[in-house]
Amino acid sequence: RVEEGVYFSQILQIEQRYRVYLPPCYDQIQHPLPVLYLLHGWPYDEAHWDILGVDEAATAGIEAGTLPPFIIAMPGAGERLYVQTSGGDFSFEAQLLREVIPTIDAIYRTRTDRVGRAIGGISRGGVWSLEIAFMHADVFSAVGAHSPALTLNLAPPVYDPFYLLDRPDVATLRIYLDAGDVDWARTGTERLHETLAQRGFDHVFETNPGGHADELWSTNIPDYLAFYTASWWFTNTTD
Repeated sequence: RVEEGVYFSQILQIEQRYRVYLPPCYDQIQHPLPVLYLLHGWPYDEAHWDILGVDEAATAGIEAGTLPPFIIAMPGAGERLYVQTSGGDFSFEAQLLREVIPTIDAIYRTRTDRVGRAIGGISRGGVWSLEIAFMHADVFSAVGAHSPALTLNLAPPVYDPFYLLDRPDVATLRIYLDAGDVDWARTGTERLHETLAQRGFDHVFETNPGGHADELWSTNIPDYLAFYTASWWFTNTTD
């Protein structure tokens, strides 16, 4: 099921919305589950991934035994932080780390270790997922960027994913990049792929048929989920 909720953002001094997907077995099991944080594209909101069908794909995979049980958190974000900031204390990065994650951990039975968290995003959300994971590789073990809007990213070097590869533990992240073959975000995505390859970073890069549109991301959700959950099959506790 998908639950909707709100929390009060101390950063913005307003309520912010989120959605959470819970697997079919959530009410029957007692141990904490890993969490995948999925960030929407712009100008969409926390419903974006839900509309794309991520909940149906997750349930189908879990019930078929091709995906392990896991939780999906889908935070919403307004233009002020999501579009007009690039990182730091007054940004979506701070909001996610200081407000969203503690909220989800307080309400749901979540794993709170690095291995039990992954993050990914679409377009603007893809840039955020890279910046946040590269800056906080001690918090997440895997990151995905689906048609990340890197060619439109005007972040200063301190928050630009291309300049964050030397940060601690970035090389230990599992990284997934993809874009459409006629996607305007393909150029920037390929450039990051080439940079990672030159640096010897192990990562996945895929080019799929399609443009910068919902159809591209919806079609490839099963592959996305298989990547994010690959390390969660035998790590159902925080030990």
